[in-house]
Amino acid sequence: MSGANASPTGRSQEKMSGANARIKQVLKSCYFQILAGALIVATILLMWFGYRATSEWQRSTRQVVDRRTIEVLYLMVTAITRDMRGVQSQVLPQLDPLENHSEAYELGDEAARAFSRFPYPDSFFSWKAEGKDDGILYVFNRADRPPAWYEGNVEIAGFPTTLLKDPPELADMVHLLRKQASLRTRSILFETTIKGEPYQVIARPVYVAPSRTTLQGVVGFTVNIDWIRKHYFSELTAELSRVVEGRSSMALEIFDENGTLVTSNRPAGSVQPGPQTSARERKFPLLFFDPVQRATAPGEALPVRYWTARAQALPDESILAAASGARRTFMLISFAAAAAVIAMLLTVRAARSAAVLATMKSEFVSAVTHELKTPLSSIRLVSETLARGRFRAPEKVAEYATLLLNEVSRLTRTVDNLLTISRVQDIERFYTFVSVDPGTSLNSFNPQLKEQGFEVSVDIPAPLPAVHADRTAILQVLENVLDNAIRYSNGTRHLTISASASDGDVILRIADKGRGIPPDEVPHVFEKFFRGHNVTSGGSGLGLSIAQRILKDHHGQVRLESVPGSGTVAEILLPIGKRESGQ
Repeated sequence: MSGANASPTGRSQEKMSGANARIKQVLKSCYFQILAGALIVATILLMWFGYRATSEWQRSTRQVVDRRTIEVLYLMVTAITRDMRGVQSQVLPQLDPLENHSEAYELGDEAARAFSRFPYPDSFFSWKAEGKDDGILYVFNRADRPPAWYEGNVEIAGFPTTLLKDPPELADMVHLLRKQASLRTRSILFETTIKGEPYQVIARPVYVAPSRTTLQGVVGFTVNIDWIRKHYFSELTAELSRVVEGRSSMALEIFDENGTLVTSNRPAGSVQPGPQTSARERKFPLLFFDPVQRATAPGEALPVRYWTARAQALPDESILAAASGARRTFMLISFAAAAAVIAMLLTVRAARSAAVLATMKSEFVSAVTHELKTPLSSIRLVSETLARGRFRAPEKVAEYATLLLNEVSRLTRTVDNLLTISRVQDIERFYTFVSVDPGTSLNSFNPQLKEQGFEVSVDIPAPLPAVHADRTAILQVLENVLDNAIRYSNGTRHLTISASASDGDVILRIADKGRGIPPDEVPHVFEKFFRGHNVTSGGSGLGLSIAQRILKDHHGQVRLESVPGSGTVAEILLPIGKRESGQ
């Protein structure tokens, strides 16, 4: 009785020792994980601050360049718009319609001075509403750049201008001038075509004082849009480029209303947007007068074209140095951080693997210790009982002898499992392959199962094909699989043992109606030392791992199908016939 009570107490102490060891391993694993996590966080913070520092470095450089670009663009658009409005705001108010032919020379001097200051006026004109129904029109042109619409002789008014009187090419323009002048507006603004060339016409009507209701004349100028597209902006951007070039490298470009490049101070294709460049754009109307006065002109008479001015900072030494320095610094920080993170991850993985392995080994030692001590204690107790002659009846002696034999078998199985799991991969040395009848091997366990109170359903056809295997190893596989089914039968003592032959294999099936295996544990049941989380029965966690190892050496396999609460079916597959050498 005292021996029987000692076994549970010893087992409890072993469990407590194993639990303490597991707690220590878990705490050690947690310590490593916390330390690794802290180091990873520190590395990530280092990488983040490095990124912020380098990005701020680049951003400050881009801001400086962007500010320069905005200033240059503002200067560019301001210079263009002021120049385009210059004739209308500065010259046109000083001009009056000619009263007689002798005044043409004086007006010609004014036109010459305007031509020298502003390149875009194609002609100046003065129309007088006297003399005949259509009035008299005087036109002043550049001597070095006559208008494209006139090819005849000219009347010289004095260098550097030429004078034309009532040119027939401008008859339609005069008609439009008189039409808009009848609206009594302060300015006459419209666009027309002269000999196929588009022109903007900007004029100032003059009315008879004091009523200012009768038109006296009109003075104004014309602008050739095609000439503007080809020549005006290229000359203007070239002058602006010389002004801003000393401050930074800038590309100045003008695009028309369709997005077509009109002019650039850089060769075509040399300006490409990129991360180290800063481009800014601003639209402006192609109007050679104050845009506020656009409202006084009929909409159909003056279509508005919005062109685009673009200023783009080109990469210079400061930008390239900032970009390359920031990129190089961040790459070094990133590589160092990545190496540290990888090292930490590998360290954590190794520490976790070591902790898991240590925990599994601790559980294994505890389980094996129990598996060895329990049968030894039983053997000792039974031997002492028989030696002291407490029972002399033949039935009792036979019962104790059977108990002694069962414990010896249990101890032998544990030792065999330990030897098998430590065996090297030398199949020919440790196995003796002979012809084995798997049906006979299965049936050999029936008496033992019935003695333990199991109801066994057997379905083994005869004859069953023989397999080429090691008889002892196959018995060890069957014993481990049956032991696993017995341990987890959950009080339902019913087993179904069957066999069949199919596709060159003999299939042995052992089915129980026990608790089953949870789905998340099924992939791990063949791992060494693995035991279920909710397992209360003993065991070393080696049985199925050994069975898989032996069957692999025999070119067979073991499979499990389990439904929690309904039981588990184990299938053992062995190839039929003689094993080929070297396989």
